[in-house]
Parts: sequence; structure tokens; C-alpha cells
Amino acid sequence: MNHPIIIDGAMGTELQNRGIDIPLPLWSADANLKYPDVVTSIHKDYIISGADIITTNTFRTTAWTYQKVGLSPRESKERAKMSLYKAVECAQAAVSNSIAIAGSITTIEDCYSPDQFPGVAVAEDIYGQTLEWIVDADVDVILFETMGNINEISCALKMSKNSNMPIWFSIIAKDQYHILDGSPLTDIFKLFKGYTVELLLTNCNRMDLSINVCDQIISKWDGKWGVYPNLGITDYENNYLNIIGNSKLKDSIKTLLLKGPDLIGLCCGSTPLHVQNLKYMINSMR
Repeated sequence: MNHPIIIDGAMGTELQNRGIDIPLPLWSADANLKYPDVVTSIHKDYIISGADIITTNTFRTTAWTYQKVGLSPRESKERAKMSLYKAVECAQAAVSNSIAIAGSITTIEDCYSPDQFPGVAVAEDIYGQTLEWIVDADVDVILFETMGNINEISCALKMSKNSNMPIWFSIIAKDQYHILDGSPLTDIFKLFKGYTVELLLTNCNRMDLSINVCDQIISKWDGKWGVYPNLGITDYENNYLNIIGNSKLKDSIKTLLLKGPDLIGLCCGSTPLHVQNLKYMINSMR
């Protein structure tokens, strides 16, 4: 069995676990500015638990999101930039030399609602802005995650092409043959082959669907791959405080590990304890 890279677990739900209010639409973005010590502490706890790479708390640090809370375009840009840079600082404060930092970027709108994609012009503006900041802030890899709209995926790939950084790309599925907007996975694989994607991932689906999507990736993708499922009982509507039991989790992780991923982790609903147990399972199966 491969010894996969372990990516950290959830940030948003872990902030909630520690008493931090993270209302939509900003979700966890303002925690970087209001509670940076808590963000850094969560990163440290994931590292102690066994994570080899941590993801920055930049899931919603965009001017587009900040405008939704009533800020002007100028104020939104300033606030988003401050939050993003602070998020990277929090990650950098937590790491040692052996731990890598992935700069997290996601969909412009709600990642569970691919039909809300605001169009290429908006995406080019927001992704261009975010990529400029996150590269300048000095991360080790750019991680596009929970991507479920083929047009948005294409735009993100084009915008990141000249970033001169490793690109990891993670999709969210509707079923084992389609991403969330209904586009066939075969079309996504073809699209990725036109770009240098170092690692193809799937994330934030429930365990059973994640396992099925991994089978499709294995059969049709020649490069490195990975998976980090959420712990929800259902897809897209789960509150992630109601999660699958330990027996189901253990059996599912074992199934995924036997498929030989290059990276594995857990998404929404997970905690540092879950990552610790994942690390233990990997070591016990070697």
C-alpha cells in the first residue's frame, strides 16, 4: 500500500466546535481577522494529529463574498485581501519545515449550487485577484477545491496556468459519473489533460459516493490522485454536526486506502481526532 500524504480536516466546522460564530455568506473568512489565534491553533492541532499538509482558511476570502455583506467594492477588496493574507500568516505560524501549506480557493458562489456560477467575466476577475494574492502570500501549492461547474473549472484552470505553482484540483460529484452540475466526469478528465494538474482530487461528498468517484478516477486518470470525503450522512444538505459513526468511517477509510491514493484526508465534520485516527490506520496497514 502507498503511504499517502495526509491533508488536514475541516476548518469551518472546527471553528464552530470551538465556539466561533461563522454565519453565511462569509462562513469562516472573518475568523482570520477576529480570531487568528484560534485559526492557528486549529492548524497546529491538525499537524500534531498527523497532517502532512494544511490548507489555508481562504475558502471565502474574496471580494465577491464580502460585497454580499454590504461592503462597497473597494471595501470588499480591502477586507478580502486582509483576510486572505492573515489566513496564510496563521498557517505559516503553525507549520514546521516538514509541513506544506496549500492555498485554498473554491467556487465564486456556494459550492453546492453550481447553477449560481456568475459567469466567466466575474470568475476571471475574482480568480485573478485571489491567485495574485495567494501566490504573493507564499504558499506551497494552490488547491482548487469543491469545484462542481465545468465552465468555472475551465476558467480556474486557465487563470492559474501562469501562476508558476503546483496546481491541485478537487471536484465535487453529483453521482459517480458526473460532477455536481451534471457534466460527465469523462469531460472533466479531458479538460484536465490540457493543463498541468499535479494532483486530481475529489472532496466533500459523503463516503459512499467518494468511493465510487475514486473508482472512476482510477480507471480514467493516469496521474496522481486523492480524496477527502466529508463525514455527512447525506450530501449537500447535511449540517456536519450530524455525522457517520466510527464503524462506518473506519470501514470506508480502509476501502479508500486499499485503492492506493496519493493523498487522503477528511472534509466537513472532521476534527483533529479524526485525522489522528486516519494516521493510525495508515500506519497499521503498512
